Amino acid sequence: MSFAQLTQAQRVSLFSRPYTPGFYKGSIRSFLDDINLHSPTIIEYSARYLDTGRVIILSGSPETIGAVLHQVLDGQKINLIEKNNKLIITPAAAPLPEDFFVSWYSVYGIIKENVSGEPLADATIWQPARQRGSYSNNHGYFTLLLPEGRNELYLSYAGYETHRITVNLKGNTRMDVFLTPKSNIEEVTVTNSPPAAEVEENKASKDAVGYDIILGESDVLRSFYLDPGVKNIPEITYGMLVRGGSPDQNIFLLDGNPIFNPTHLLGTLSIVNKTSLKSMYLYKKNFPARYGGGLSSVIDVMTKDGNMQKWQGEANAGLLAGSFTVEGPIKKDRSSIMVSFRQSWINPILRALKSGIDVNFYDLHVKFTQWIGKKDKIMVNAYAGHDGLQLHQNYTNNQQKWGNKAATLNWNRLISSRAFINSSINISNYDNLAGFRYNLYDSSGRLVQNRVYNTYSSINQYTARSVLEISPNNDIKINVGAKASYTRIRPFDTNVSPDFTDRPGDFNAFPPLSFRELALFYENEFHINKKLFLRPGVRLSFYEHSDFKYTAWQPRLYAVYKLDAHNQLDASYNHMTQFLHMVTNPYMGINSDAWVPSTGELQPEESDMYNLGFSHRNNKKVSVYVDAYYKQMKNVTNYAEGQNLFLNTADWGQSVKLGKGWSYGLETKAEHITDKWYLHLSYTLSWNWRKFAALNNGAKFPFKYDRRHEINAAATFKCDKHWSFSTFWMFATGDVYNLPNQVYPDFDDAQQISDPLAPREYRLIYHSSNAKMYRTLPYHRLDVSASNYHSLGGGPLQSRLTVGVYNIYGSPSQYVYDLEGTLGKRSLVVTTKYQFFKVTPYISYTVTF
Repeated sequence: MSFAQLTQAQRVSLFSRPYTPGFYKGSIRSFLDDINLHSPTIIEYSARYLDTGRVIILSGSPETIGAVLHQVLDGQKINLIEKNNKLIITPAAAPLPEDFFVSWYSVYGIIKENVSGEPLADATIWQPARQRGSYSNNHGYFTLLLPEGRNELYLSYAGYETHRITVNLKGNTRMDVFLTPKSNIEEVTVTNSPPAAEVEENKASKDAVGYDIILGESDVLRSFYLDPGVKNIPEITYGMLVRGGSPDQNIFLLDGNPIFNPTHLLGTLSIVNKTSLKSMYLYKKNFPARYGGGLSSVIDVMTKDGNMQKWQGEANAGLLAGSFTVEGPIKKDRSSIMVSFRQSWINPILRALKSGIDVNFYDLHVKFTQWIGKKDKIMVNAYAGHDGLQLHQNYTNNQQKWGNKAATLNWNRLISSRAFINSSINISNYDNLAGFRYNLYDSSGRLVQNRVYNTYSSINQYTARSVLEISPNNDIKINVGAKASYTRIRPFDTNVSPDFTDRPGDFNAFPPLSFRELALFYENEFHINKKLFLRPGVRLSFYEHSDFKYTAWQPRLYAVYKLDAHNQLDASYNHMTQFLHMVTNPYMGINSDAWVPSTGELQPEESDMYNLGFSHRNNKKVSVYVDAYYKQMKNVTNYAEGQNLFLNTADWGQSVKLGKGWSYGLETKAEHITDKWYLHLSYTLSWNWRKFAALNNGAKFPFKYDRRHEINAAATFKCDKHWSFSTFWMFATGDVYNLPNQVYPDFDDAQQISDPLAPREYRLIYHSSNAKMYRTLPYHRLDVSASNYHSLGGGPLQSRLTVGVYNIYGSPSQYVYDLEGTLGKRSLVVTTKYQFFKVTPYISYTVTF
């Protein structure tokens, strides 16, 4: 029989066998003989190369063969081999490794908030003795591999008391931990992820201060707008632009469910209610393989499970809207429900101010959570939101209505001490109805045409998704999963009439477009050593629309290298594929974007992005971040020149052209946090280009969202525990647009046009073959606010009164412009300086109970 070195599996099996010595002081020989007599393990040895007479005094209370041998054979220059199920001690040049005899076990469980029982994401689990640690995932689950015996652990979370635990490990141990909030916690806006990228890129806090408040409504998404490369344009659909990308290149997930337009007031306010928020992450430079479908960013929002200990809530009343959130246990520690609702009521004030704006929106979010045993948790989410917006300023008369409906069934299962799975079934619906009144005048200024162009579009998506998380040891983590989805689109139903219409049945319906996608993804996290972290991954997508099939390989790589305790470098590469295209109508002043799927002639959009970053954090609460990036894109979309507004023809694909794109720049950010101050300054220098064969003679030109310079500055000063003051100022280079060099009626037999100077009902054709570029003026805005915090009656009731001014010096909305046409003079005028929100004072009052 040949000799064999002990494998890791054999060591675990042999050394974890129970054995309690009958004495705690004796020679090496006496301990080895006692093991042979009182355990199933036989050990053979020779006194020639083993100091058998050496006296050993055991410490602690070892209860396994490995724990005893670890002390008995400590420092002996030996090796162990296995033969015929026996352990044979042989001589060696050096002692065995320190951890050779130690059995390792997993400490695992869920970290929760003590007050509500809510799972805490990104809580830290740390063993100082061996400098080992881990983080909880989005559902509070953690696992950490530790040696048998006594281990001291520290568990911490921002804003909570650090919890110290001593555990005596004899096997895999589940340990659900409850953390208690600090009584003197200070409110902050953004909590940055810990170093070495064990957790995600950027995390928003649910705590709100002045610059998170828009017109009296708290909006946690606004904390991301402070970051370089992230821009909010309040007057476009889903007005979030990341690193020069268009709005459709952002993916917004609400508990894993895609929301196609997560904003109110044309991008001004997000649908996320801070009182229902558990965590929110923004990815813009490193994209884990589990995410896909967009080229620019991913926002992953997780909502709270609901308080499983007691009933609590929050109510807010402001000039813009009123809202409330209520949560509590149905059965304590087993099931809970959360209900959150918000409704706008500002229209009477807008009419009194003759603002020319009518707005109406609401949000309703319901979540039910049920534990089934100790390993399984079921969550049912339902969200509904709707917007109505009418603009009738000067020559503008637009009407838009849009809304989202989403439902999610989510199942979490703790499979074992080192494995966790999250599965879900999602349904998401988005519908968008837009109307634009187009007035045409003759040379004398007389109105000769007054028609309303109405469009309707909708998306329905059904998704099943499952992600398995495995942690073989403390240095390796594996995420593997799959997603299958079916999407059905009504892209561009139309109606031309004398007035606005909001009934989908009144539109000329276009045959729905549908596609299917299957995605498989795999990613690893490697802690190579204390300085180097790697996360390679790959996403494989299979796409099918009608007869068109496409397979997309999407490799990803993220690396972090710690230079020292305060400085680190990071680098990433991401290949992304997007199967949905959003084509923006060339007419100005109308929000009639159309979503269309990839086809044989309209290939999927793809991008390759490279990022190199540096970060510094010192002990004085100063953080500095610098990132340089380069992104190249292909198959980006643009309307073909000379095509009309509506695409409801069988050859609609001919009206959309594909091109190339480039985006690159430098992003910098600095933050300083003290007990009294929060200071933030960020600057972005960027370039954004597009190139289409039929535009600008095939030469590249600046993309609409090319903004060379962007600056964000924010400050909060806390006078005392009752008062805080905040201010926010932003600056951005003007928007890019082009004017057509030819405008003429769309002559065809179907429209029966006989005299273009006496129009009845026809369309206009715009030609911009020269693609001459213009820029609006730079946009800048200053917001200020003050907040007062109080306890009501000395009990659990807390209140916050916030007053402020949005756009304090009345900067016009330079990113919104319109065309005014005069047919007789063959002229077009670009009108800007709209002020949807002029100098706007606001007040809001919030009560937490």
